[in-house]
Amino acid sequence: MKIDLRCIPCNLNSLLRILDQNHAGEEEKKQVVRTFMKEVAEMDWSDTPIDIGRKVGEVLEPLFGDSDAFRDIKKMSNDNLLEIYDDLKTELLKLDDPLIGALKLSVAGNIIDVAPGHKIDIHSTMKDALSRPFAIDDLQELADRIRKANSLLIVGDNCGEAVLDKLLLDIAKVPNSYFSVRTKPALNDITMKEALEISMDEVATLMDSGADAPGAQEKTMKRAFSEVYFSADVVISKGQGNLEGLSSVKREIFFLLMAKCEVIGGFLGVPKGSFVAYKKAESRG
Repeated sequence: MKIDLRCIPCNLNSLLRILDQNHAGEEEKKQVVRTFMKEVAEMDWSDTPIDIGRKVGEVLEPLFGDSDAFRDIKKMSNDNLLEIYDDLKTELLKLDDPLIGALKLSVAGNIIDVAPGHKIDIHSTMKDALSRPFAIDDLQELADRIRKANSLLIVGDNCGEAVLDKLLLDIAKVPNSYFSVRTKPALNDITMKEALEISMDEVATLMDSGADAPGAQEKTMKRAFSEVYFSADVVISKGQGNLEGLSSVKREIFFLLMAKCEVIGGFLGVPKGSFVAYKKAESRG
């Protein structure tokens, strides 16, 4: 997936939100924005939207260094869902097909309110996740493939949502399960630090994907991750960023996401806000 011009203001707005959340001064913000726009102007337009996201991280490094600007938000998101993990699992196991339920809940992680002080209602969460229609629905084929698989890789995306990916892996119980994380902090995406904090290693082998931006890409894949990515029986890619980076890679992959913007909606041929479970065949871009 190549850069769409609409990705530029979107990433600029994300940059400004991060600066505001971290109380950057007005002059600091102007300098960072000036640097960002200069970097974007010199980009190759055949790059992916992820490459713009990487620029956001790069221009923020002089301000934040190795610190994680989203650390508190990520921890809150994970903690709130971990509190109801056992209850969600109990509810899933009551379903006729717990695996389908777990797949739907994994996608619904995009819309669950994890704001401070908000108590998540188990029953309404389950009802919303199970009843919401999918604009592209390859869930049954994905579930059938998982049941037959000896190896499964989930390419992780956001914190919070990752707790529901853990639940999916817990329900699926594929003999050789893998979960990949970002190499370094990128927005609210999960890194090895957060994956260990939610005990993801109890249900899967954790892998550093090599991604240093909000999405996995073939050009940044570490060797060990690449070997699993291209050999696993089933690969699930979570979220928009991973779709942007992996949609052109030649292997079969199942994309699970909510189309949060018109660019992604247009790419998939679905309305903005749609839930998607899309199987991309190996030969399709």
